[in-house]
Amino acid sequence: MIRTRRSRGLAAVPVAAAALLLAAVSGCAAPPVPNPIPPAPESAAPPAGAAPESAPASAPESAPASATAAAPASGPADAAAGTAPDATAAAASPGAASPAPGASASAGAPDAGAVALPSGPGTTVAMTETEGLGKILVDERGRTLYLFDGDTSTKSTCYEDCTEEWIPLTTAGPPVAGQGVDDGLLGASVRTDGSYQVLYKGHPLYRYAGDAEPGDTNGRGAGYGGSDWFAVDAVGDKVRG
Repeated sequence: MIRTRRSRGLAAVPVAAAALLLAAVSGCAAPPVPNPIPPAPESAAPPAGAAPESAPASAPESAPASATAAAPASGPADAAAGTAPDATAAAASPGAASPAPGASASAGAPDAGAVALPSGPGTTVAMTETEGLGKILVDERGRTLYLFDGDTSTKSTCYEDCTEEWIPLTTAGPPVAGQGVDDGLLGASVRTDGSYQVLYKGHPLYRYAGDAEPGDTNGRGAGYGGSDWFAVDAVGDKVRG
């Protein structure tokens, strides 16, 4: 009996020790494990769907740049558009392109292209030497030819009574240049009766009824209508003397 009690006492000791160890283990909390990566602050994380910070910064910078680049481009174009109509208007202006009436006569060129001459025989204009006047224009018979100061264009102003003394030199075709005469200065204009009067350097030419012989120059200075008459030299200018 004594041995039985002792064995029960020895069996109870391990049970009690195990209970104490379990209580000690369950009562002690495990120490926290440190986190090697610190968590990011809540304020640093952008909200969902928000644009990056760099986007707002770049947007204002690009807008002025594009506006600045576009502004000068329209400047030269507007300037060019503004000057183009002026050039077109100047080119289309009828006053600038059309010559003034009688410009060829004032420049000294004959008005040969002003009329369409018939294909008949042309009157010859020649040159002769005279005493005191030098070389002057004459007709094919050697009679002196004159210009009238009253004719201010290629159109003759000598009609009616004037033609009784001053006979217009007419032609049935293109005038013919004799020796010493410049063919480029010959031309013709239409008189009111439809006949063609010979021109030289734009001056209508006449004969004087008072010249009886070839080489006579009796018509020089004889006035008609307040103007004078002159013999004509090789270049188409009046001969004074």
